[in-house]
Amino acid sequence: MIPQRLVMSAFGSYAGREEIDFSQAGPGIFLVTGDTGAGKTTIFDAITYALYDQTSGGRRDGRMMRSQYAAEDTPTFVEFSFQYKGQDYRIMRSPEYERASKRRGKDGERKRTLERSAVTLFLPDGTEYPGKKAETNRKIVEIIGLDAGQFTQTVMIAQGEFLKLLSARSDERKEIFSRIFQTDLYARMQQRLREEAGDLGGQMKDMERQEDQEMARLFCPEEESLLGRLESAALPEERLEAVRLILQYGKSREEAAKRQIGELDKELEKVNRDLAVAQELNRRFDYLEEARKGRAALLENASAVEERQRRLERSREARLVCETFKKREEAGRQKALLEKEIRETAEKIRQAGQQKKELVKSRETALLEEQRCRKEYQVLTGQITQVTDQAARLAGSRAALQKWESQEEAAKDRKKSLEELRKRLPLLREEETKRDICAQAFEKSRRDYQQAADAYLACNDAFLQAQAGILAKDLREGVACPVCGSFNHPAPAPLPDRAPDQAEVKAARKRRDEAEKEKDRRQQQLLEAGQHCAACLQGLLTEGKNVVGEAFSFEGEGPEPILDREETIRERELQECRRKKEEAREQVRQWEELEKKRQSLTEEQAACYARQEEQQKKAALAGDRLRLLEQAVSQAEGEKKARQAQKEQAEAQEEALALEAQKALAVSSFETEDQCRGSLLAEEEKEELEKSQEAYRQKCIEADARVKTLEEQLEGKRPVETQGLTEQKAGLDERRQAAEQEQRRWYSKNENNKDVREHLKKIYEKNRKLKERCARLRLLDQTAGGSLPGRPKIDFESYVQRRYFQQIITFANRRLEAMTGGNFILRCRSMEQLGNRGSVGLDLDVYSLDTGKIRDVRTLSGGESFMAALAMALGMADVISRSAGGIQMKAMFVDEGFGSLDDYSREQAIGVLSELAGSDRMIGIISHVTELKESIDRQLVVTKTKKGSHVRWKH
Repeated sequence: MIPQRLVMSAFGSYAGREEIDFSQAGPGIFLVTGDTGAGKTTIFDAITYALYDQTSGGRRDGRMMRSQYAAEDTPTFVEFSFQYKGQDYRIMRSPEYERASKRRGKDGERKRTLERSAVTLFLPDGTEYPGKKAETNRKIVEIIGLDAGQFTQTVMIAQGEFLKLLSARSDERKEIFSRIFQTDLYARMQQRLREEAGDLGGQMKDMERQEDQEMARLFCPEEESLLGRLESAALPEERLEAVRLILQYGKSREEAAKRQIGELDKELEKVNRDLAVAQELNRRFDYLEEARKGRAALLENASAVEERQRRLERSREARLVCETFKKREEAGRQKALLEKEIRETAEKIRQAGQQKKELVKSRETALLEEQRCRKEYQVLTGQITQVTDQAARLAGSRAALQKWESQEEAAKDRKKSLEELRKRLPLLREEETKRDICAQAFEKSRRDYQQAADAYLACNDAFLQAQAGILAKDLREGVACPVCGSFNHPAPAPLPDRAPDQAEVKAARKRRDEAEKEKDRRQQQLLEAGQHCAACLQGLLTEGKNVVGEAFSFEGEGPEPILDREETIRERELQECRRKKEEAREQVRQWEELEKKRQSLTEEQAACYARQEEQQKKAALAGDRLRLLEQAVSQAEGEKKARQAQKEQAEAQEEALALEAQKALAVSSFETEDQCRGSLLAEEEKEELEKSQEAYRQKCIEADARVKTLEEQLEGKRPVETQGLTEQKAGLDERRQAAEQEQRRWYSKNENNKDVREHLKKIYEKNRKLKERCARLRLLDQTAGGSLPGRPKIDFESYVQRRYFQQIITFANRRLEAMTGGNFILRCRSMEQLGNRGSVGLDLDVYSLDTGKIRDVRTLSGGESFMAALAMALGMADVISRSAGGIQMKAMFVDEGFGSLDDYSREQAIGVLSELAGSDRMIGIISHVTELKESIDRQLVVTKTKKGSHVRWKH
């Protein structure tokens, strides 16, 4: 990856938009310098944030990077352009932050709104990557080939981060390597082995509990030999054998009970057979006695049966006579019904005549009301037309009112804009005053710097002259000059009487540098003040032209008279708008009143029309009902005549049927009509008597047949005594039930014991396999967890990390030898020297090449620690690049740490970094060290001001 351009807007200490063109740095080393807190590290934070949505130190996220100096309307974002494998990429990322809303609330104040975080990745072909935020982040990692942790250890080495790796304990290095090399897979393997071993132990305990439950379920007979065998069994095989013997004993007891049941069944079968024969014979004698009694009872009811038969015969005769009575009565009912219908028809005809008079009157009333409504409707139509014409002339009044209200608001806004513009005019004078003060301060600091620079040059020249005089005083003819090598010395430099020493030269240079800083600071202040003044002037001029027009200017008579004239014009315009608005409002009021009147007349007209239609409907309905009534009267009169004729026929028929009924009664056995009707039986009663007579006859036949059959079967036989056989059967049943209970009890116990035995077999087999597997897993767990007795306490993850650690140390020592001049190197503590207490395996020692002794890395001095830590960081970068598929990052940034080195060590460290950079790699260093400022030409200077920081390249 080669950085190309970085843009920061309202990010960190940078209030506005700052752009850094990394092409000005080129390959090699460049220095990032500036005051403390100016924002040097923020540059590295911006690069890391653009790539990974986090800062280089990992302590701050994007939401914390909104600049406190930024204006409300300045957006916060980072834009980073870089080249990777010859292709150009660009990332724009903005954090989540609050800003003032562009719209004002009802109270006129701007509310706070939340700006959502966003990221955009532009691919080499210029297109935008289509994924969402999480997908875009993954795509960036895929392009770079490194995640955030690896990037901050290989490319963006944050302030103090590389010292952690040097001074860390073994367990702390383990945590660092786990994050960088992603070796947590091996830690998860260790945890998985530990969990599986624990699970197997729990399963074995479950098996023991299941075994105890099965043994508690086992039934053991109270036999001393079996009880002793079971209690003395310790091994699974012995317990299974004891259970087998108990089960064998139970089977023998169950078979004995079965044999006893078989013998009792044979005896019961014989007794039951004899008892059944005797009981069947006795039942037949009982049946014969019952049949004789039933036949005698039937004969006792013979008289009652004869009486029911007579009643049936008289009912049949009475039914024939009563049929003529029914016909006569039906004819009488028909005559009465016709008389009733004739009376009802006459009443309907009378009522219809009365209704006809009422309908004629109602129709005439409805026609008169209809004519009155028609005349009223015509009058209302004329009034509506007149009101509509008046309202039409005022139809445009509402639009006119809206127009003048809008123009009034616009006039108010223009007047308000003039007032705000007048209030801002004093701000320009304040900015001009500040600019003049800054100009005076800069001129003074420039003169001071010039004096300090002249003094330093004079002092330095005097010092150099003195050094030449010191060298020349010992020159001899024929002896080579140590400077130029000449043997002749025609004009040796004289030794001055008074010459400054090196301390005075350094003091003069320090005063010159301080004066230069003060001059640069004053110059930056003057530049900012001039920019602010120009921005204020330009803003007022732009706003003035927007409000007043092109006539607004700061030249000639100035802006105040122009504003006075413009305010007078705006006031007259506002008053004219208000007058026009009131006139339009009065017209709107008149139009609304006319509209209400028109609406009222329209509603009244509609009601009048509805009444007219209602009266029309009433008149039509009355005519229709009158026609229907006349038709009904005509039909009723015809029906009355027909009913009269039917009545006369019914009277003649009734007389004929009365004569026929008298004749039928005379020839019957009944003396009167009432006697005849009294002999009638109800249909249900008649059917019941007939069924009863038939049932009696069938019972008599069946009783005679039953008695005859039983007498023939029992001829020559006598009843048998059964009490002895019953008592014998009861005794056998009781004995068999006891034997059956004994057999079921032993069957249940044996089935239970058989089930226990099978379960125990499965438990013992499963427990055996669990023990074998648990032993293997515990050995693996102890090996992977580094807890084997007598071995160093190094776990599997640390063992894997140790390989990376040794590679890092190998690469680090190559550079460390160059930095220290072969004074010492780093070593990974050997397995033989590792202890067995605490986490070990990643311990670091220092080996002195001068003395051949080994000491703890924490005994290094501050400068030695920095060089060792820097070498470790570079070595880690090499290892990570190789482990990530040979990725070659063409940039590296190191934050601080050079202040603890002496001149020689610093030169050696810079030399190593220069060698690392070569001709195609960029290395940026953040430092306050003055000597680095003098020795590194390419510098990115960060300048801190009260309104935010700025960056610029200095070569």
